[in-house]
Amino acid sequence: MNNHIVVINSPKYNRDIYFRRFVEQIRQNKMHRKTPVVLLNTDYPDGLPSSLTGLGIHLVQGHGNHEDDFRRANLEGAENILILAKDEYMEDSDSLCFDLCYRMKEHGLAYRVIVECVEDENRIRMKKLGVKSVIRPIRSYPEILVRAMESPGSELIIEDMFTHDKDHFVRYPLWLEGDCWRDVVAAMMMSNIGTLLACIGKGGRSEYSPSGR
Repeated sequence: MNNHIVVINSPKYNRDIYFRRFVEQIRQNKMHRKTPVVLLNTDYPDGLPSSLTGLGIHLVQGHGNHEDDFRRANLEGAENILILAKDEYMEDSDSLCFDLCYRMKEHGLAYRVIVECVEDENRIRMKKLGVKSVIRPIRSYPEILVRAMESPGSELIIEDMFTHDKDHFVRYPLWLEGDCWRDVVAAMMMSNIGTLLACIGKGGRSEYSPSGR
């Protein structure tokens, strides 16, 4: 295979559902409608279920940190290499992910790697290896990994919205009528309040990124 997507490791829980949602999101992009997805792990000793093989997913039994596994999954020819945390709640997962990232660096492939990191303090170490992106494991939203592949940098914005540390969502209970959305957005920006993303209409329905007019 060439120009394929390789996912090393798998989630500890509900891996079938996770991979199905992940690939379904990938297939939304017409550029990746038929891109092969290769799973590299040891969590499917009896092979993949039909629900996954039907989506164009292939399995390579292995760990990723062995040269033989590296060759069988043809990581040299992969377009994107995603390294998942074995356990999204255990800091020990970062050690394995770091080892895999280091191996990718040795092969000159770190720039194609998107890696999950459990502890924020380990992010800098992984980033120094030259990987494409370091993100938190958010198992409910495999779409974040897809965003990291297709629009590098956007995944960090999405991830940031899951915390209250920096940027976060705020709802302002203001009633406006007769104003253009673009004027309201400009007023908020000029006042350094924040960036408007949505409004709620009379019927209570949220309108995301409405027309400026």
